Amino acid sequence: MFTEHGVHSLVSDILPLFDLSSVILEKESVNSATFKTSEYLFIYLLKGNGELYINNRKQALNSGDFVVCRPFESKVFTPFPEDPCEYFAISFNGRHCTDLLSNLKIIPKKNYFVGRDTEMISLLDKVYEEVGKNDSAAYLIASSLFISALGILSRLTESILPKATDKGYEKIAPALSSINSDCTSKASVDDYAKMCNLSVSYFTHLFTKVTGFSPMEYKQLQRIGIAKNLLSTTNLSVKEVSTIIGFKDPLYFGRCFKQSTGQTPTGYRNRK
Repeated sequence: MFTEHGVHSLVSDILPLFDLSSVILEKESVNSATFKTSEYLFIYLLKGNGELYINNRKQALNSGDFVVCRPFESKVFTPFPEDPCEYFAISFNGRHCTDLLSNLKIIPKKNYFVGRDTEMISLLDKVYEEVGKNDSAAYLIASSLFISALGILSRLTESILPKATDKGYEKIAPALSSINSDCTSKASVDDYAKMCNLSVSYFTHLFTKVTGFSPMEYKQLQRIGIAKNLLSTTNLSVKEVSTIIGFKDPLYFGRCFKQSTGQTPTGYRNRK
């Protein structure tokens, strides 16, 4: 679904440095989407996996990732086959957008993983709803909400480990640190719960609430991410890659890889 606003004169006087030109919310999408070359693009993938082409150079975009692209670059997002995607895509522009992103420490074209953050989704839903109203007040509110969303994302991405003030993040920080530093280990959910001094059930509940993924889903996302990089940048066999990231059975690795990316490891390596 696509909504565009008309810039009202009053809003142009009040908010001359920021132009929120379009907001897209796609659900169960399997089609490629082309975005305006002349504007910044923010895209946050809630479900599914795909590839974002920036000036014809592709980078993987996985569930829970967001990325911001600069203007004057071609931008096309393509979901993987048989892997319907749900995502927000927001085009924006303005004289001081570069300074805004710099102050928030958001680096254009860099993927950031924040998981399925419920606070962020709620905020972006409101942005989408306000732009759909298509009046001057709604546009001002939507723009302010989106800038707030970027600020929240900046907080989430300041470090790999969550801070103690981030609503429960500190309780699972030992497990996150362990997974991020060595996602190929044989540590179980029980092991991660013990690291955090939490019961298995509460740890699993809190981890899922914070990241949007269960502990094992999150761990597997990290492992698949390493596999994708190895398949793209080395000549290692699929069996060698599976062993490196901790899979004893290459066939099982292949099934997990396809479930996550929509492609077999060989198909991913040979993609055009």
